Amino acid sequence: MKRNKYILFLLAFLALPCGEGCGGVLLATERTILLGPKTIGKAWKDNIVLEARHFKDVQPGDVLTVYNDRAKGTAQGAFQNPQTWQGVAPEYGYFGINGPFRMTMTEDILRIARTHGIAIGGHDYRILRVTVSDSADYRETIVWNGPAVVMKSDWSASAEIEGRCFATLQEGDGLRLHVSKVQEGAAAKLMDFTWNALDPSVDGMPVGENGITWYIHDRAPLLKLQLAGTGSNTAMRVGGKGYRLDQIGIVQFVGEVSEDLSSAQRAPKEYTLQPGELFHGEKYFPADWSGNLTINAAPFQKCTENDVLLISYRLDPAAKAAGVTPQLSLRNTRTWGELTGAAEPVWYPLDGNDVVYLFDAVALDAVKTRGFILTGVGFTLTKIELISAQ
Repeated sequence: MKRNKYILFLLAFLALPCGEGCGGVLLATERTILLGPKTIGKAWKDNIVLEARHFKDVQPGDVLTVYNDRAKGTAQGAFQNPQTWQGVAPEYGYFGINGPFRMTMTEDILRIARTHGIAIGGHDYRILRVTVSDSADYRETIVWNGPAVVMKSDWSASAEIEGRCFATLQEGDGLRLHVSKVQEGAAAKLMDFTWNALDPSVDGMPVGENGITWYIHDRAPLLKLQLAGTGSNTAMRVGGKGYRLDQIGIVQFVGEVSEDLSSAQRAPKEYTLQPGELFHGEKYFPADWSGNLTINAAPFQKCTENDVLLISYRLDPAAKAAGVTPQLSLRNTRTWGELTGAAEPVWYPLDGNDVVYLFDAVALDAVKTRGFILTGVGFTLTKIELISAQ
């Protein structure tokens, strides 16, 4: 199979645990379902929703991978339900990023994905592409079998893992923690032999019922483990709270990468904001009422009642065909109430013409203090401009 340099680069970083009962190594295919770039900016204001169609044939144990770049040291990712904007599972509501990040699909997650899709959010990174791969694409070798350690609520317990367990660990591999007795708020910390976190992303990462798989994408964590030596020397300590550590495995990708992009979803084109533009792009507001966009307060600090918002959009033909009336509303970010302070939200019907929003004193105070949320249904938002009406 012909591979360009980018595909080869991705292949070098793939790793996730084989599903239960997968037996020997089976060659499968990793397929792209979203092509970026999509910038996930600061303050949890950006996201992109993977369309539900991508999950029709996905099975429990299959793996969703988000390749990204430009991640800041404090960057976080999230897999969310686009209907409620909560994490699709407790461990996926937020987590640190240190390279490509992944989610193993479960029956519960697939029920959400097949109905509403999955939103990828967080802050301070850029999505390059998103892929789905079969559980058979991954091989796992158990390297530590206990004795099991119960992580107490005061973070006082830890497991000492000997250097010999990491003899085959390489850059691009994943470390998987098999756990049980998981409590609400469970968290784990992976440390070197000096009790320092191997990476900021593993300092208190959420633990779910299916455990954790952490991928090593640079040499630094490997060097920390190797400094402890091999054999019976303690190379890594695993701590945390609210779970029992039962086993540790090393996982490797053994499948192939598909170059077929014919069914991939494309991220909206990104634009550089010009003076006066608060948003410029393509933000879809679907018929299930899950779409919203937050604009922070910074652009409004010198705003007066002589200024107006000009909101541009494209109507969604599918919404009209489904009997949905395209409309939008502006809300305050504290209560989601009407921006003007009215008891009931004001909905602006969309007929294809731009919406011109005039500020009153209450709305002006609200946007200067907290910004606003734009919500609605049946259209694709293309631009929001702040214009002086003088």
